[in-house]
Amino acid sequence: MMQTVVRNGTFSQREIQDCILYTKKRWGVRLPKGLTLILERSENGDIQVTYDPPIERCVYRSTDYLVNDLGKLNSAKQAEHRDKQFHAAD
Repeated sequence: MMQTVVRNGTFSQREIQDCILYTKKRWGVRLPKGLTLILERSENGDIQVTYDPPIERCVYRSTDYLVNDLGKLNSAKQAEHRDKQFHAAD
C-alpha cells in the first residue's frame, strides 16, 4: 500500500488521489513495496511529487534489450551500451 506524506501546504483528497493515479500511470504496476509518496506545494502553487525510496527505473533500449539493470546483460552488450553516444530526453 502506498502511503502519502504532505509537506508545505495542504492538499485536498482529490489532489492526493490525482497524484496517486499519476504515479501509477507513470511508473506502472511494478512500484516498490512500502513506497511513500511525498507531496509538496511550491510557493507558486505547483505540486512536486517525490518518492521514498526514490524510483530509479531505467530501461536500456540502446542494446535492443529492455532491462532495468545493466548487470543482467552480458559483457559484450554492456560494452555496447558503454560505447554508445547518449542524447538528453525530456
